[in-house]
Amino acid sequence: MKTFKKIVFIIIVVFITVNIFKLLKEEHNVNYKVDNYSVKEHFYVSNGELYDLVIKDKNNTYIYTINEKHNKDKRIIKKIKTFKKDDLVCILPIYKKNIKNNLYCNLSNKQVSIDYLNKSNSDSFKDIYEQAKKYKVKLTNDDDTKTKYKKLTIYKKNIPTNHVYFVWDYKGIYVITRDDIKYKKFIDYDIYDNVMSCVADNYYVLFENNSVNGIENIYYYDIKKDKVDKFKLEKKISKDSYINGVINDLIYVTDKREKKEYTISVKNENIVEVDDEQTSYIVYENGEKKELTKSDYFLEEISFNDKLFSDEKITIAKELKKEYNYYYFIENSEVYKVLDSNKKNRILLAELKNISDWMIRDRELILLSEDTVYSYTDQWGLRKILSTNELKYNYKNIYNLWKE
Repeated sequence: MKTFKKIVFIIIVVFITVNIFKLLKEEHNVNYKVDNYSVKEHFYVSNGELYDLVIKDKNNTYIYTINEKHNKDKRIIKKIKTFKKDDLVCILPIYKKNIKNNLYCNLSNKQVSIDYLNKSNSDSFKDIYEQAKKYKVKLTNDDDTKTKYKKLTIYKKNIPTNHVYFVWDYKGIYVITRDDIKYKKFIDYDIYDNVMSCVADNYYVLFENNSVNGIENIYYYDIKKDKVDKFKLEKKISKDSYINGVINDLIYVTDKREKKEYTISVKNENIVEVDDEQTSYIVYENGEKKELTKSDYFLEEISFNDKLFSDEKITIAKELKKEYNYYYFIENSEVYKVLDSNKKNRILLAELKNISDWMIRDRELILLSEDTVYSYTDQWGLRKILSTNELKYNYKNIYNLWKE
């Protein structure tokens, strides 16, 4: 009986140890075979549990990321179904756990999103999709139902419930959600150009930069409290300032005239010099903190959120933006991404003409074409969000997104 109790005790200890190790685990890399495919699996924790997957056979490569809890397991794919029609080949990975099935497709040996295939009315894709329906694969479509509000046209059904969009209207902002549209006034006069604004923590933030004497007042809209407020900076900064980005709810601002860098906390209503001596300046590249000298820092304006990368191995576009492990770029009205470790394997996400501005927010692309703001994610594809004629002429810092 004592031996049996010891065995049970050892089993319990081993079980607890394994599960504690799983909870603490932040990353793994494994390579394995499934059917006729090789699978490279990279698990990591970054604002959720993410799996970057690279699946290959002799002719094609399929790259995608899933953001679903899989208990941090390894070798999460158990089967891979293959569908072929003309020059289109699609795979359907089937997982050990209950994860939504999806198709990943190569058209003429180049990976394209299923949303792109669906919107291009590909007959080959229609045939493959009919075959894949029995595996509970579903397509999502944007909804063209319009709601009019003052100067805006809103596609409310395309807005996720945890999203809030903002549009600056010279004196205040439109606050747009799936269920509501409202206007919040900040000031009594117009700010048309060089709007200095951002989203930080639970706030839409506006710097009052209309005076040649400098910036002293900061207005903010509290998303949770549905309230506009303002505070005065203890240290006035020059009008020749710009926002670097937002890190850990702190707004980093550079005063180019005074050669100073600051952090501003809306929650605490304060401003702090990054370095009192200003011998070094802080930058963030893809979340990694670095320090630069004064001469390097002031070579050009530095953005933390939309960092431009130059890489000799990447000759596909002049401008790339990076988030997590992906580079994103636009080429000839086509929107692409490439995985950091597989720069040659570009993925065509969507096609959209006359893109004048774009940003990335937590794996979501926000794209401006003509007068319309679109959203793209791998989950729901390309969707219209809002339109206003003003965006044809003025769009810099005019629109933004907050995600809960």
